[in-house]
Amino acid sequence: FERGVERFATRAAAILLAACIPSVNPFYQEKDVVFDPHLVGEWQEKDKANAPEIWKFEQSTNNAYDLTVTEEGGKTGKFRATLFKLKQEQFLDLIPTDVDYATNQASLVAFSMFPGHLLMRVGQTDPELKIAITDYDWLGKYLQKTPKALSHHTEYENMVLTAETRDLQKFVLNHLGTNELFKEYGTMVRRTN
Repeated sequence: FERGVERFATRAAAILLAACIPSVNPFYQEKDVVFDPHLVGEWQEKDKANAPEIWKFEQSTNNAYDLTVTEEGGKTGKFRATLFKLKQEQFLDLIPTDVDYATNQASLVAFSMFPGHLLMRVGQTDPELKIAITDYDWLGKYLQKTPKALSHHTEYENMVLTAETRDLQKFVLNHLGTNELFKEYGTMVRRTN
């Protein structure tokens, strides 16, 4: 478990920005949105002070957060993060807000791209932040085996969830078990300067 915690932030960034399965629709409805002031602030991976990945949550509008992820080496990503509750479980819906495409890439490629919704499970926000990233490998394999379980579209090897929000929520709640939709919780602590 400790070894998994050590690599949590790096794996989370890799999944958020690379091999993920985004959703066209959000994972929350307005009635599900909650605001937790404990989430606001800067967080870093627990027990990794050398070159931690930093997650900075700032209060935004409509009970959402502006999230800036700064990786080792200074790479950054900006997201709109919405904390929401389904039954007694808490989740974060992340959608990129600042997407830069390669400068040598044809504009037509950028026109076909869209910022998709990504999902994380939140175990706690105080005194430590416990987050479980979506296991996109599990999700992809599950949808290949049972394609009618959740509406999606696959183009080449890229999958996009097309299900309506209610169907997404039902699917999430049905797959909260061990070795299903979410990986083990990783732990982040408040950053001290």
